Amino acid sequence: MRMAVMLVGSTVLFGGVIGFTVFKDQMIKQYFANMPEPVVTVSVQKAATEQWTDVVPAVGTLRAVNGVSISSSVGGTVTAIAFDSGRVVQTGQVLVQLDTSEEESQLASARAQVALSQLAADRAQRLARSSAGTRADRDDSVAQLDISKSKVMEIEAMIAKKTILAPFNGTLGLRAVDLGEYVQPGQALVDLQDLSVILADFTVSQKELSQVSVGATLSMTTDAWPDRTFTGKVSAVAPKVDATTGMIKVEGHFENADGALRPGMFARLAARRSESRSVTVVPAEAVSYSLHGDTLFVVKDVPAEGDKKAAKRVERRVVTIGQRRGNIVSVTKGVEAGETVVTTGQLKLQDGTKVTIADGVLSPGSKTDAAGGSGAENTPDKTAEAK
Repeated sequence: MRMAVMLVGSTVLFGGVIGFTVFKDQMIKQYFANMPEPVVTVSVQKAATEQWTDVVPAVGTLRAVNGVSISSSVGGTVTAIAFDSGRVVQTGQVLVQLDTSEEESQLASARAQVALSQLAADRAQRLARSSAGTRADRDDSVAQLDISKSKVMEIEAMIAKKTILAPFNGTLGLRAVDLGEYVQPGQALVDLQDLSVILADFTVSQKELSQVSVGATLSMTTDAWPDRTFTGKVSAVAPKVDATTGMIKVEGHFENADGALRPGMFARLAARRSESRSVTVVPAEAVSYSLHGDTLFVVKDVPAEGDKKAAKRVERRVVTIGQRRGNIVSVTKGVEAGETVVTTGQLKLQDGTKVTIADGVLSPGSKTDAAGGSGAENTPDKTAEAK
């Protein structure tokens, strides 16, 4: 009897537990079935079509069309400095004079020897014509005259080397020599730069070589003049690609009448092709970048189906991104012009999430998961076309 009571009690107890579990599961299912679907508030913009000219960006270094460090090819003591630092000089203008007193005395002696050799040659010529002298004496005297003249030319050349001239028109740098200083051959005296034309040296990838032909338009900006864009041309493209890096050297040509550009500056350049092409563009903030692929969300009007009502939902798209300009990027694959893309509020989105369109651009701290959102679901075009 006691055993029967225990069996009945156990059966009732386990039956109650099982019944309660089944009831709880049914109530949970019913709750989730009747729970309102969350709506995420987002701001959007339509993908647009623009005409873009292909641009090859690069970073380069500037140099003068002519730029040298003036030096002497011979040693000597500085006797005169005929320039001031930073001045503009003309071709052939005297810059530095070295001491030539020794060469001047040697030149006087050599010229006297030329005069003597000339007399000897003339005498030998007369004697040879009158048969009083030999041809060998005449030839020897003529050779001695030539040797004396060449000695004069040698000394004059040495004197000329000690008169240091400007090789071209340009702007001088800071003086690096003092009066009375003894300079060694090759010692730098002053820098000279022709600033009328500035050349920009930069490299581009071999896959972009077709876009950087000679004559292509170049635009350039520098840190020294951030609000100014300089325009020039591609003047030369190296005939050889670096086998190690796959890069090729390019030279740009920029007129510099006002001297704003200086050799040694770093610059940001962009080579542009003359023809343009049509591209689809979206705001840069619409794209989520990942190692697995770049994606964005496209807003779609989903018609009523089954228990679901007609609503705006998002579709995650994998896209191929092209060039970026400012705050917009080109999309070469994945989105068509005219489609509405989400620009803010993507963090809480999944494929198929129901959304409502905000009346303005959402701030980072805005609530984006409130049911009903902050704007009407049926007015996407107002925000989509705001930009």
